Amino acid sequence: MKKARILLCSLLLTTLGAMAQQEENDAPVYVIDSVLATPALMENLPPDQIGLITIAHGQKAILKYGSQAANGVVYVETKPFARSRVRRLLSTKAPAYDSLLRRYGNDSSFQYIVNDHIITPTDETRLMTVDQKTYVSLEILSPKVLEEIYHIRGRQAGVRIVSTEK
Repeated sequence: MKKARILLCSLLLTTLGAMAQQEENDAPVYVIDSVLATPALMENLPPDQIGLITIAHGQKAILKYGSQAANGVVYVETKPFARSRVRRLLSTKAPAYDSLLRRYGNDSSFQYIVNDHIITPTDETRLMTVDQKTYVSLEILSPKVLEEIYHIRGRQAGVRIVSTEK
């Protein structure tokens, strides 16, 4: 009877171990702010810090990350990382923006507008989706124009971005 119990426990532990391994193998690859991350790190990332999530799958994902990407790759950009990426992009695409950014030292006094949608601190997703592929153009708006068209006061400048992203 004792041998049967030991055999049963061994089978149960082996089965549970195989299930855990299979579950782990079914997990996608996680990349947070361009760095490979563990599922545990992803689970501990506060939702209010997530700026953008992109999911990739297929041959390109497997070529880049190997067979572990067979179940896809989840790219996550935190809000600070995404904002920094967008600032770098806009600085390279629009000299007027780069000049404005250098003059004020940061963009905290700018009002971003993407495809005529005013970007608010709680709704920055439109801004964070601007990238090399979606960027079309940028226009700097004076405080006076910002107030006349968008009824926004207290900002040093408006940054109106046209993007192919809707």
